Amino acid sequence: MNSFYVVAMAWIITVILLLWFGNKYIYQLLDRNISWMAHTTRRFFIQLVASTLYSLCCINLTYYLFKVTTNSTPPDLAQIMVLNVYGLLFTIPVLSINFGIYFMMQWKKAQLQANQLKEDNLHAQLYSLRMQLDPHFLFNNLNVLASLIDKDREAAQDFLDKFADVYRYVLHHKKEELVPLHTELDFLHAYCHLLKKRFGEALQIDMPDVPAAAAALCIPPLSLQMLMENAVKHNVISRDQPLRIRVYLQATQWISMENTWQPLPKVPSTRSETGLENIRKRYQHLSEREIKVSCDHRFFKVDLPLLEIDE
Repeated sequence: MNSFYVVAMAWIITVILLLWFGNKYIYQLLDRNISWMAHTTRRFFIQLVASTLYSLCCINLTYYLFKVTTNSTPPDLAQIMVLNVYGLLFTIPVLSINFGIYFMMQWKKAQLQANQLKEDNLHAQLYSLRMQLDPHFLFNNLNVLASLIDKDREAAQDFLDKFADVYRYVLHHKKEELVPLHTELDFLHAYCHLLKKRFGEALQIDMPDVPAAAAALCIPPLSLQMLMENAVKHNVISRDQPLRIRVYLQATQWISMENTWQPLPKVPSTRSETGLENIRKRYQHLSEREIKVSCDHRFFKVDLPLLEIDE
C-alpha cells in the first residue's frame, strides 16, 4: 500500500514538471512565431489546443509508463477514459488561470509603458517650456536696442547688459526644474528693465524683496516671466491707460502676480490659456499643490505655490 502512494506521488510530480516546462516551451515557441498583439484570437486558440493536447499526452503517456512499470499491465480503456476526463478537468482550469495571469502581466506591462510614454511626453513638454522665450520678445527688444544706439549709447549699453542677463539666465537654467526664488526674481528685474525701456511710463511694475524666511524656497524657472509676458501681450498698454503689474509674496506659501484687467479689443475676454496651462502642468509634475487663477474684471491674478527642493 505504501509503495502505491510512493508511485502515485512520483507520477504526480513527474506530470507537474512535464506540464510546467513543456507549456513554458510552447509559450516561448509561439511567442517567436505568433504575436499576441498581431494575432490575438489565433494565438489564443492555437495555444489552448497545443497546451491541452500536450498536457493530455503527458498525462496518458506517464500514466501508461508508470502502470506498466509497477503492475506489468497496461491501463484498460475505462481507466484511460477516466484519466482523460480528470485530465481535462485539471488542465483547463490550470490553463485558464495561466492565461489570466499572462494577460494581467501583459496589461500591467502595457500600463507601465503607457505611463512611461506619458511621463516622457510630459518631460518633453516641460523641456520645451523651459526652452521657450517668445520670438516677438527678441524682435521687439532688438528694435529698442537699435533705436537707443543712435540716441543714447550709455542707455543702449545698459539695455544690452540687461538683455544679456535675460538670455544668460535662460541658457543657464533651461534644463532645471526648480530655481531659488531670489534667482528668478533677479532675472525678472532684468526682464522688467527691458519692458520698461520698451513701454516707458505706460507700464508700471512693483516687485518684492525676498525675505530671509523665503530664501530657501523655489519656483519653476521662467514661470513669472511667462505670466508677465501674458499680461503685456493681452492687455492695453498706453499713457492714458497704463498697465499695472504687481508681484508680491503671501507669507512663505505663495508668490502672486496681479495686473489690471484691460484686455485688448480684438482679444477674447477669456484670455489665452496656453501659458497658464503649461505652468499648471509643470506644477502637476513637481508638486501636489496647484496654481490659482482669479479675475474680478478689475484685476487678473495668478498665485504660484512656493516649493521646496524635496517636494
